[in-house]
Amino acid sequence: MSNKAVFVDRDRTLMEDPGYLNDPSAVKLLPGVELAIKSLKQAGYLIVVVTNQSGVARGLITEENLEAVHAELRRQLGEKGAHVDGIYYCPYHPEGTVDAYAVDSELRKPKPGMLLKAASELEIDLARSWMVGDRAHDVEAGQRAGCRAIRIRTPGLDQPRPDDESVQADYVVRNLVEAARLILRAPPVAVPVRAEAAQLPAGQEKLLEGEPQGAAIGNGSLMSDRQVRLEILRHVRQFTQRSLAEQDEFSITKLIAGIVQVLALLSLLLVLISGVGGELASAQLWALVAVALQVMALTFFMMQRSK
Repeated sequence: MSNKAVFVDRDRTLMEDPGYLNDPSAVKLLPGVELAIKSLKQAGYLIVVVTNQSGVARGLITEENLEAVHAELRRQLGEKGAHVDGIYYCPYHPEGTVDAYAVDSELRKPKPGMLLKAASELEIDLARSWMVGDRAHDVEAGQRAGCRAIRIRTPGLDQPRPDDESVQADYVVRNLVEAARLILRAPPVAVPVRAEAAQLPAGQEKLLEGEPQGAAIGNGSLMSDRQVRLEILRHVRQFTQRSLAEQDEFSITKLIAGIVQVLALLSLLLVLISGVGGELASAQLWALVAVALQVMALTFFMMQRSK
């Protein structure tokens, strides 16, 4: 087995997760995923999607709907020059309401069945491969298959889960773009093989989503490795620039408030000078200006604190 691969979860890793998705038109890629996929493909990795889809077992979605959703996922990625080499899903769940799918399947993560099946069919060396996902069961499935595992945690969006501390990922990142950068920089060191060699039970060997498309490494339609990595860096810089812009706005507001406060104090000084000189009309005018400037300064300080 000579191929290396990156196994990726589907929802909240490649695309948004609206729930049990059965409408292809609702497929929305997450920002930058096509850049991550292209960079990994250029580095020689196969990209394999592995996803639990218990909605089939619960009667909320059919396999036909699911295949249509995955076809749309492939289409949107393909339009951006990114291609996956296989999509494997597990439609089973032990508490399913559809008898045919109410099974405790070896395919269902955190069991490593989907990864082992893909490794067998695509000739993947699991020790040289990675698993990327946003849930503890993604991490566990990857590690049980013998891969290094990366967990995606999105600041401000992820809610604590009971299983969050049950399994420790090898690395934690914020999105697939960061995961790709980490993988590309990681040394090609061998890791202990933790794969579970058990065969899948008969009747549960469901490859689900067609034949592998093959790795399009070296294809002229893909950007060069250097170009793709630059695109990934540009994407990350955009996040950084937005954060810096917010900080700049904060600093400018505070600066304006300070300047207005100084002007208010100068106006009060002019009030005193005019009063001492007997220019009462001028003193009253500067007093009004001082009050107005002080109100402005307080307003700017309040705006700064509310950010």
